[in-house]
Amino acid sequence: MGGPYAAVPDWPGRDASDVGHARITAFLVLDIQQSLEKAEAVRNCILGQAGLDDDDSDDNEIIMNAYGVSVGPVNCVIEPAFDETGEAPVSVLTTDLLAALERRIADIKRVWHE
Repeated sequence: MGGPYAAVPDWPGRDASDVGHARITAFLVLDIQQSLEKAEAVRNCILGQAGLDDDDSDDNEIIMNAYGVSVGPVNCVIEPAFDETGEAPVSVLTTDLLAALERRIADIKRVWHE
């Protein structure tokens, strides 16, 4: 991967051996990429989901190119956008996904919006 970022995104608390963190990394690389707008949209969904009822499931699901994210107050599920990939859904801590997105947003702003 080219560009101003390290090949593997990093954030405070990232554990390279953690399956959930590996899926967050794939989500950042394949779906968020270097898009401030995408990163902020997912972050805002996470931050806004606290006020949603369970019946508002459409408001806490984000489908992107490679992965879809179902946002919950404690856990998020990141799963392939297409069943044909053979990848299983992976549950991650919402706080971990939020930390990764916050770091990605800071990196994007540092590189592209200074």
